[in-house]
Amino acid sequence: MKRWILSILIFLSSYIKADNNYGWNIPNSSLNIGGYLDMTYDSKREDSFLFDDIAMLFLANYNNLTLLGEVELSHISLDGKSHGSSDIDINLERLELTYTFDNYHSIKIGRFNSDIGYWNQAPITILQNSTSKPHFIEYLIPQATTGILYKYNININNSLSFTFQNNQDIAHQDYLIEINRHVAMAYYGKESDLSWCFSTGIYKDNDDIEANYLGVGLSLDGNIVDIQAELFKQNSDKENSKPYSGYIQSTLHIGYNQDAVIRLEAYKDDALDVEEQIYIIGYLYRPSSNIALKAEYIYHTDLPLNRFVYSLSLLF
Repeated sequence: MKRWILSILIFLSSYIKADNNYGWNIPNSSLNIGGYLDMTYDSKREDSFLFDDIAMLFLANYNNLTLLGEVELSHISLDGKSHGSSDIDINLERLELTYTFDNYHSIKIGRFNSDIGYWNQAPITILQNSTSKPHFIEYLIPQATTGILYKYNININNSLSFTFQNNQDIAHQDYLIEINRHVAMAYYGKESDLSWCFSTGIYKDNDDIEANYLGVGLSLDGNIVDIQAELFKQNSDKENSKPYSGYIQSTLHIGYNQDAVIRLEAYKDDALDVEEQIYIIGYLYRPSSNIALKAEYIYHTDLPLNRFVYSLSLLF
């Protein structure tokens, strides 16, 4: 199994494109095939070194139709186990078909990233400025939806989306919230370098527990520093739970393709019986647009989870 994993790594690494474009175009077609690889070292994890994600992506366009697919192997340790099991877990992360009517209206069907806030729209680690994720991503909102999404572009700076799901997920989920019902609405606005968003929704998980969430976000893109902040609140039928989670993250551009990242986070999780703050300081280096090297220290005020995390992400 180790040789198999190393063979994949060598194969993928050898095909990273020098021009930094995503994927390869199949000749005489509109099909692009590519993928990504995330490797992490977490000083607090039992399997300190993991291949967090090894994924293949494909993208095809035909007139107003766009088809996107993503298949992923996740959490593979050096001994070839996935989540502690010798059976490698292959999961369908995304399979979405989008039809664009015009500049204003589009509809998407399939399994896609829920249109909730900023962070959940950057599911690939290389697109994020830190390796660790805010608490709400795994515990407060459904990351993926199997259903229909309608998007209306009000104008060039403002948009609305509406999400509907009334069925089981077409793939198993490798995170905590597994849903079979989801109704959501999101609004995104922008003015110059400042953008904002608002998200709200209701869902039912596979244990028949109903919950609703409400989230707001702000993002500022500057020449010297970028700032992003989000706050989410959830109400759940489970033990009348009302958790919240919020963060503010700044990315300081300190040199050519180099950034310093600071994140301040606070959350309350009734299910985990935890209310604490998390402080993160990190370093990000992108030698090219398809490679990211990250290092960060994570400090928890309550839980014994203080640790160093390092990662290498490749997009090919």
